[in-house]
Amino acid sequence: MVDNEKKEKFIELRASGMSFEKISKQLDISKPTLLKFAKEFRSEVERLHFIHLEAMAEKYKMLKIARIEAFGKLLEQVEVALDSADFKSMAPEKLVELKLKLNEKIQQELSDSFTIEKNIVHEMLDKEQDYILKVD
Repeated sequence: MVDNEKKEKFIELRASGMSFEKISKQLDISKPTLLKFAKEFRSEVERLHFIHLEAMAEKYKMLKIARIEAFGKLLEQVEVALDSADFKSMAPEKLVELKLKLNEKIQQELSDSFTIEKNIVHEMLDKEQDYILKVD
């Protein structure tokens, strides 16, 4: 008989993407028992798995926001420099080039989608589908 603590640990490990083989070794539970657990606790594993994916998406979103803000600050500095530039002594094409690149980077950051493919998730769940999270 497996205690509740090990069952909860199974749900946690399986939702995080750990293989049955590794879980079996870590918890010292036979693989057939783990397969029974997978059926019995499928909804709990899926729910926790989704929570992990949401956390990952939120982290990605925060990193993305920080990158967009940094590009925006650089763009503001370039625009200020362009506004006050003495075009007789400066190479304005360099500032214009930088401005265009920063605008392009911001547009790219705003338009990139966030997709987690099944093979990257490392056996999170035994489903034949990709996980797509849209980060607003």
